[in-house]
Amino acid sequence: MNGANVEGSGKASSYLRALDLLGPILAGNGSKFFADSNVWAIESVEQVAKLYEYILEQQRLGDDGIFRQQIPSSYWRNRYYSAALKSYKQFLILHYHEERLWQIVREPEVTPVELSRRLARQRIESIEELVPEQDVDFSKKAGKERLLEVKTRINQEFFRKMIISTYQAQCCVTGLNIPAVLRASHIVAWADDEENRLNPANGLCLSATYDAAFDRHLISLDEDCRLILSPVLNEYCSNDAFKTQFKLFEGCEISRPKRFSPDQKFLEKHRNKLPT
Repeated sequence: MNGANVEGSGKASSYLRALDLLGPILAGNGSKFFADSNVWAIESVEQVAKLYEYILEQQRLGDDGIFRQQIPSSYWRNRYYSAALKSYKQFLILHYHEERLWQIVREPEVTPVELSRRLARQRIESIEELVPEQDVDFSKKAGKERLLEVKTRINQEFFRKMIISTYQAQCCVTGLNIPAVLRASHIVAWADDEENRLNPANGLCLSATYDAAFDRHLISLDEDCRLILSPVLNEYCSNDAFKTQFKLFEGCEISRPKRFSPDQKFLEKHRNKLPT
């Protein structure tokens, strides 16, 4: 919930508070769904989905339902309880899917190419629940396209986590380890090679500045994974910031990942696009 929160909206804190309040309400009313006082103990997507439908009905009943005389009443009147459950259900769907992906990554003998294929093939259970829009017909083209968009977003986010993890959460050029500015850079762009979109040997962990420069082919790596600069950057050679942030690292070998070193054929493709 915190991860999906829009900064400054207060949505996450309201949802977290709603689920904290909901447990005792359910327990106090002898709910068939829950007899304890901790909603967070529910780890089944199916059970959360059933509870979500139940709470929707109870909110519609208002003072005739389980929320009668409950304070603060704004939580059921404004549908915070059901919204929080929906968010929790989406979290569980993503959490279990991501765990399956990590299990594949952890297999010791899996090759980067096979890993990419297997990750891409993994089905997301209940993916329809992750589509923001309501009343989408998933049997039609528009609905299928929305599901594909959702899966693409999830795969891109997992690729980022995988690359940052294998590079031990630091920029492979500078060693900077501030998570908020780290990027998972594709060596061969996502749009240019569908088969290797999730291939960890097609990724580098770079801080934002180097990610932007790498994406625009202003920097690259040679056969020994040493940083090379495009000749077009020569016009900035007198700039002090350029000297410390780029020229200083020219010819330096990057920090290698724990597994899945950059594939040389991907690096060659990238180098060939450096402007001269």
